[in-house]
Amino acid sequence: MSKERIEYDADNRTIKVYRSFQKPKTLVPKDELKRWTNVVDAGRDDQGRKVDAVRYVFDEEETAEYNHQPVAFAGLKTFVIRDGKEVPWGEEPKFSVREDFGIDD
Repeated sequence: MSKERIEYDADNRTIKVYRSFQKPKTLVPKDELKRWTNVVDAGRDDQGRKVDAVRYVFDEEETAEYNHQPVAFAGLKTFVIRDGKEVPWGEEPKFSVREDFGIDD
């Protein structure tokens, strides 16, 4: 069973999506990622709050690692809970859609 909890950090204008899955190697559904990408692109959520970033916070490192690339590709951030604190997972990827598909000049 997967769990999701959403919090809004008004000081940083960040939505935090806390995700937990029964099996660590479970991907966040692409429709869910698209929803949050649209929020970041619009700069506001469905409640009208200003949003600069969406942060996925996973409770297991294996889940964070498994989801890092698709989350980053969607323009969102990946974090993991380590010793009771939210810490960034991995490095920011250095790719773009154009480069990935070999259409960059």
